[in-house]
Amino acid sequence: MPGRLRHSGLLVLLGLLGCDLFAPRKPEPPAAESGTFLQPDTPERVVQNLQNAIAERNAGNYVRSLAENFTFVPTALAQSRDPALWDGWNRAREEQYFTAMVAAVTPSAIPHLQLTDRTANFESDRRYILEATYRLTVPHTRPDAPTIVEGRLIWEIVQQSSGLWALERWTDRQQGDMPSWSDLKRAFIN
Repeated sequence: MPGRLRHSGLLVLLGLLGCDLFAPRKPEPPAAESGTFLQPDTPERVVQNLQNAIAERNAGNYVRSLAENFTFVPTALAQSRDPALWDGWNRAREEQYFTAMVAAVTPSAIPHLQLTDRTANFESDRRYILEATYRLTVPHTRPDAPTIVEGRLIWEIVQQSSGLWALERWTDRQQGDMPSWSDLKRAFIN
């Protein structure tokens, strides 16, 4: 009984001091917008996540779609112009380019990636190859970088040890005289 009295006395004391121990706390502001990111449990979800990340200018979700050992192979023309730039292009370099590009996009504009003439197949049960013609429109403010790039891409999307899929290797191919995605990356990495 003395323990109960001591406990009751403590509650009375807290009440007198104005402590609202059992009142709900003030709500926290919502977390920053995380964008549209689908669980990458299929290779096609990785493609959707990349397209969403580009449209939403979301570097975090863009990088989440890349494998840890991500590599990029530029067009032959881009490689010949600046071989040192492409040596060792990895996930960190890809994030650096994308972040710089997003920072230059006009605030109300929406970048858009269109993929056509797609062919896709499973090279194995853990490796998916997507080949497509791309047209990427990026309404940015940099006069030294293209706002529209076109070409052909080869995305090798692999299943990670977690069971989820990620883009591991990206090969860019020039088509015609239009600037390629390699040209865009080069402009924003320098």
